[in-house]
Amino acid sequence: MSKNQKINQVEPLLTKNDAKTVYDYLLSGGWVTEHGVTRDFETKIKNFVNRKHAVAVPNGTIAIYLALLASNIKKGDRVAVPNITMIATVNAIIWAGGTPVLVDVGKDLTMSFEKLIDTPKLKAVIFVPLNGRTTNGIEIEAWCKENNVVLIEDSAHALGSKYPNGKSCGNLGDLSVFSFTPHKIITTGQGGMVLTDNKKFGKELIKLKTFNRRKDKMDWHDGFGLNFKITDMQSALGISQFSTLLKRIESKRKIHSLFRKVNSEYFKIGSFLEQEVPWFIDLFSTTKKDLNKLKILLSKNNIETRVSYPALSKQKYLQDVPMQDLSYSEKIHEKILWLPSSVDLDEKSISKIIRVINKYES
Repeated sequence: MSKNQKINQVEPLLTKNDAKTVYDYLLSGGWVTEHGVTRDFETKIKNFVNRKHAVAVPNGTIAIYLALLASNIKKGDRVAVPNITMIATVNAIIWAGGTPVLVDVGKDLTMSFEKLIDTPKLKAVIFVPLNGRTTNGIEIEAWCKENNVVLIEDSAHALGSKYPNGKSCGNLGDLSVFSFTPHKIITTGQGGMVLTDNKKFGKELIKLKTFNRRKDKMDWHDGFGLNFKITDMQSALGISQFSTLLKRIESKRKIHSLFRKVNSEYFKIGSFLEQEVPWFIDLFSTTKKDLNKLKILLSKNNIETRVSYPALSKQKYLQDVPMQDLSYSEKIHEKILWLPSSVDLDEKSISKIIRVINKYES
């Protein structure tokens, strides 16, 4: 790294083997569109998280949407969603015709169990292991099962993380979702996947993403369906990326451990449980003012950062959705800064970032 080289907040790790794998596929005679290579990719992911069925789709937003449709969410059905999450989570509920119900988060930024159980008349819950954190997930799963509430796990951030009982993210509740966009731990450029142990859900997902054809290569349809296929070219990249997943997990954990050297009265690095995998390195500030000033200071040193997702309740177009007390999430989101978090971020870059943070004076 040269002295003035920019440190990006995140960038994908693409290797020569990735390029060779995609090149070899293009020379293989395959039709590029979704076929056998995608089935192999689905199998690798479902086996890794111990699910029975996996269905690849173009992105994580569509994955959540199809999970909602497969679980029979209809117009007006109330679906709980944490107040801090990527906008796709809540937009998929609206797209499916459901009514999002905003629920506050706890100190680890995942949905508060206490706030959830005080939320009435729910048809479904979307639990988000935000940034790879898993607290409350198992407790929420048990509550949903006991109360006959559909549980969808939006694990877009969390491939590789596990819950305290050892269950993998991607294996919580009725359906789970992964995303493979460029800033995830593995990428297919764009891409997503829905996973389930329910055979009926699995069949419904395939129908919904393939025009609901009666048979392949037939133009009689058993009902509504759309085209949400991905391509074998993307899946070839995904398989190559997946082959290095364990090394990527190890790298993410090492990067987080190095950032623990931040020593400041104004900022602290977010903590993770032993079985969790950090997606982004999050920095918590004592005040919004200090966070904004630090962001500017880091930018002057060619260090790119990103502020946390804003609370959904602060989005103007969501002002009329049902919500209860959201006081914690509405305050904490303004005090979180995502530091550079690329899988291959080197120690020299990390040391530079830490020096800037530790020298900060309000």
